Amino acid sequence: MNIESMETFVILSENGNFTKTAELQYLVQSTISNRINELEKYVGKKLFVRNNKNVRLTKSGEAFLPYAKRMIMLKKDGIIKARSVGVYEDRLALGLVDSIYKGIISPIIKEYFLTFPSIAVKLKVNHSEEIIRLLGDGILDIGFVYTKFKSSKFEVIDFLEDEIILVTSPNNKIVIEEEIPYSDLIHLPLLYADLGEDFFEWLSKLFGNSPLLKLSVDEPSYVIDFVKEGFGYAFVTKSAVNNELKYGELIHVKIKDSIPPKRQIYMLINKNKKNSIAIKSWLGIINAR
Repeated sequence: MNIESMETFVILSENGNFTKTAELQYLVQSTISNRINELEKYVGKKLFVRNNKNVRLTKSGEAFLPYAKRMIMLKKDGIIKARSVGVYEDRLALGLVDSIYKGIISPIIKEYFLTFPSIAVKLKVNHSEEIIRLLGDGILDIGFVYTKFKSSKFEVIDFLEDEIILVTSPNNKIVIEEEIPYSDLIHLPLLYADLGEDFFEWLSKLFGNSPLLKLSVDEPSYVIDFVKEGFGYAFVTKSAVNNELKYGELIHVKIKDSIPPKRQIYMLINKNKKNSIAIKSWLGIINAR
């Protein structure tokens, strides 16, 4: 099994077309077919269901896909690591959720850049589950996530409790009050972003487990854009909107008789790499703040 076959497998799984896959890889279609056939022989299972025009993954193909992606990532990471030897003293591989990066970790990374110019930095932005998987594979050194994951491979640190607040925009055409009762939330055009199970349970006491909301998204940064345009109200982490609050682009609406749960951020450290120069330098900056 070679890495080129796995790269072809991943690309074909994404577009479902042999011709398009060949074009994307600058290869003839017969080469694409041969690579997939060889990979299926090696795995011992059919990875695709084929028809006249398109292909789709079999159950075995779906199971194999995340491992193929991680093997490709390991290859790329290994090459980058090897090339950095002699150029940089060390390299720090950080994984983090987008909302954690923007509001909290970005200024720390900039300080790290200035303080340790001889250490290279790799950033991987993804959801918590993928960051944890990449830490387990040794691709990442440190991860910042919302999930407290217990593993003998990681040291888990309670990094920060981020406040969840209700915000709206001065552009909102609905009458804006500085403070409202919890029970009035159900009457607002609420734009919902996933802020974890504790927050969902808190909101469900009023809305029920299947609330009908004006907008519902997984990524909080999307909902912030809608709120800034005046489309409604949203609960967000305070760190994600500090600048918007400072410059008056958003307004913090307080809730009189209830407090949303805070969102815990965890720092996961790969124990096998904890003694590296890069991680020791990072922890030095964290501890000094």
